Amino acid sequence: MDGHKPIPIHDLRKANALENKDQWLKWRKEGIGGSDSAAARGKGKFKSTLELFWEKTSSFQREPKNWETLLCGQLLEPYARRMFSFKTGLRVIELPYMYQHPDHPFMLADLDGLVMMPDGSMAILECKVINAFTKKYYGTKENPKLPYQYEAQVRHYMCVMDIDVAYVIAIYGNTRNDVIIRKVTRDIKYEKIMIDELEEFWQHVQNNEEPGMFEDKDPNLLIKALEEKKYVDGTIELPYDPFKSLLEQYDMLMEEKEVKKQELSKIDQSLDRIKAYFINSLKGADDTRYDRGVIVHDDEKIILNYEQKEPKVTFNVESSQRLAEMYPDIYQKFCTVQKQSPRFSLKKENLKKGERYNHKYI
Repeated sequence: MDGHKPIPIHDLRKANALENKDQWLKWRKEGIGGSDSAAARGKGKFKSTLELFWEKTSSFQREPKNWETLLCGQLLEPYARRMFSFKTGLRVIELPYMYQHPDHPFMLADLDGLVMMPDGSMAILECKVINAFTKKYYGTKENPKLPYQYEAQVRHYMCVMDIDVAYVIAIYGNTRNDVIIRKVTRDIKYEKIMIDELEEFWQHVQNNEEPGMFEDKDPNLLIKALEEKKYVDGTIELPYDPFKSLLEQYDMLMEEKEVKKQELSKIDQSLDRIKAYFINSLKGADDTRYDRGVIVHDDEKIILNYEQKEPKVTFNVESSQRLAEMYPDIYQKFCTVQKQSPRFSLKKENLKKGERYNHKYI
């Protein structure tokens, strides 16, 4: 513990995620916040390192698909603070400032609250709103867990604020029982590694040089971010040598994928054969067919279910076009245009023979 004093640099009562958001986003460009910490180190669950770099160095800002969940979390922060006090008996105060680490000014902290501990010390409070499906990632009382994204966030805050304890309260309902509280204690070894990794990322930001894009835990995050970039209709010629090894890897993996697809196809055929046998067996002596069956063996009951679904209404492209032409007002009122994800393909042509083959990225 170095005993430093964090520096308050911005008053969040003047700008935050709910009010004067553009100014708040400008402030966030001044450094790396706690919610950025995992992504800056290639360990983000919601954002890639390269996407974070774009946010810090340009006007790029991908609109979150779960915006209503984020809004709910922001609006329920006061409720979460009060619920934490109710559950623990500890007083929580709101801290409406953005703080900066005095020795590592690229590290920022925007806290949900401070907990007044019985011994006079303070702890950090981070509030989360989750749902019944994601609460499993917090473990149980006997085996408590915390999603890495949020552990990284509070460890970042502890480092900036020079505080040794943090609490995460996760709300997943509207009663006192729909609450999970997890405690995190400071780890100086972790902080040293974190600071080095964050400093490396911030050096890229200051130099306006993109960091390595293939270091992320989940490369699909990068693909999702790349979809939001603007592309012109045209062709760019790329040099062969820098891509030689990637092209070889791509071919090898596509061949391996094709072999696996054939293996899976055979497995699916075998499964379908068994399914057909079971479905055909769901009939009585009078040839009446049932949508469910039961097999009892010793103390085990095996349930077969051949669920009958209601007819599904669909519109093909031709029907949609006819609707738009004949009833444009109705079409505009009830039809939603959804952006389609671009599809990557890799084609090779023999320049002498004119032969080509095509690999599609799906």
